[in-house]
Amino acid sequence: MGMRRFRSSLFALPLAAGALMALPNTAARAADGPSLLQLGLFQREGDAWWAWDSLRRRSPDLADGLSPAVVPLDARRQGEGVALRATAPVGLDVTALCRRMLGAGFGCLVLDAPPPAPPPAPPLPAPPQASPQAPEIRPPADSAQLAPPRSGGDGKADVAITYPPEAARTMAAIEKSGRRKGRLGAVVPDTTLDVMPATLKEEGWNLCALTFDDGPHRVVTRQILDVLNREKIPATYFPVASVAENQGEVIRDFIAAGHEIGNHSLTHADLRAMDPEAQRHEIAEANRILRGFGANPVLFRPPYGRYTPDLLAIAREESMSPVLWTVDTRDWQVRDPDRIVQHVKTEAGTGSVLLLHSTYPSTLNALPRVIAAMRAKGCEFVTLSEWIERMHQLATPAMAPTLVNAGVNAGANAAVKAGGKAGDAALRTAN
Repeated sequence: MGMRRFRSSLFALPLAAGALMALPNTAARAADGPSLLQLGLFQREGDAWWAWDSLRRRSPDLADGLSPAVVPLDARRQGEGVALRATAPVGLDVTALCRRMLGAGFGCLVLDAPPPAPPPAPPLPAPPQASPQAPEIRPPADSAQLAPPRSGGDGKADVAITYPPEAARTMAAIEKSGRRKGRLGAVVPDTTLDVMPATLKEEGWNLCALTFDDGPHRVVTRQILDVLNREKIPATYFPVASVAENQGEVIRDFIAAGHEIGNHSLTHADLRAMDPEAQRHEIAEANRILRGFGANPVLFRPPYGRYTPDLLAIAREESMSPVLWTVDTRDWQVRDPDRIVQHVKTEAGTGSVLLLHSTYPSTLNALPRVIAAMRAKGCEFVTLSEWIERMHQLATPAMAPTLVNAGVNAGANAAVKAGGKAGDAALRTAN
C-alpha cells in the first residue's frame, strides 16, 4: 500500500510523544501490507528532516527499514505545517515499534482510517457543586484506557497522553521528596532557597496554586476554563505545544481570562533521553508556538516531572524557571472524581501547588469540589508565578541551618532568616 493512497484517505493527528495510539486492525495490516507511521508534526520541512536525522543518529535500530517522507498538511483542516511519516515494511510489528520509539523519547503514531464514532454514552450524574448557583457539569464518561481519537468539529482529533508505570514511580518519588523539603524547594527543583511549613504557619500564609498539564482537549480543556472563570480563580496551564499549535483559540482565551501559560515542551517526550540540542529544540520551539498566541511563558515544567541538572540548565539558558508541584492529585492515574477530591482533602493545604490535567473528564467533574475543599482550608488562589514570587519574600538560603550549627552569632542568623540584603550581608560577614 503506497504513500499516495494513504495521503488521499487519512487525516493527520496532532502528535504528542508519549501518546501511543494503535488504531484498529493495525496488527493485521502489518502482515498484509506496508503500514504508515506518523512521527511528528512540524512547522517547517527542515525541522521534520532534523527529527528524522536525530532518530537515525541516536537509535538506528528503530529507523532501520523505514522509508521516510515529509508531506504538507491540509492547511484548511489541519493548519500550516508538515508531517513526518514513514512507511514500515511488510511483517513489521508497528505497534511494538511505536512503543520502543516512545520509550526512547520519540513520537510515533500508527495511522489508519478513523473508526466509526461510538454511540454517545448516557450523561453522568452531576457532582455536588461548590455553589448552588453553579451549572451542572456533565462530561463524557471517562476511561482508564486510551480511547480511539475523537474528532473535533474541524476534523482534527484529540490525542491523550498515557503515563506508564515508570512515570507513576517518578511522580510518586517527586511528591515524597517534596515532603522532605520546604514548599519552595519542592516546587523549584534547582533553587538554593527554601521556605519551611513552620514559617508559612507563622506568617499566616494562605496562597495556593492550581496547575494543569497536557492537552488542550477540544472539549474538556474548554470546560475546565469555564469552571475556573466561573469560580474567579487564576490558574497556570502547561499545554503540550504541538497539540496547542492547532488550538490557538483556547490558549488565547486562557490568556484573556488572566490565566498563566507555561512551557510543557513541544511533544511531551521524556527529555532526559534526548541530546542537548534536541532538549533545547523542545523548549525553544514550544516557546515560539505559545508566544505566537500571545503567551509569555516563563515557567518550564518537564514532562512527567523528569529532569537532569543539564536539562534544568538549558531551561535557564532559555530564560525559563523549572517548576514541579507539591501535591499530585493523581487524576492521570485514578480517573475517579471522588478519589481525586479525597486525595486533595487528605494531602493538600495552604501553600500547596496542585498538579491536575486538562484532558480527563474525571478531573473536570472533580474540579468544583477540589476548589471548594481548598477554599475550606483557607486557600487564596494565585498563578504559580505569583506563588513563587511571594514565596521568595519569605525564603532563606538553604545554608542557613549549617550557619547556626557552626556557631554564627545570633545577630547574623536572625538577619539570614529575615532574608534580603541584610541576610546577604550577614552571610558575607560570616564567611
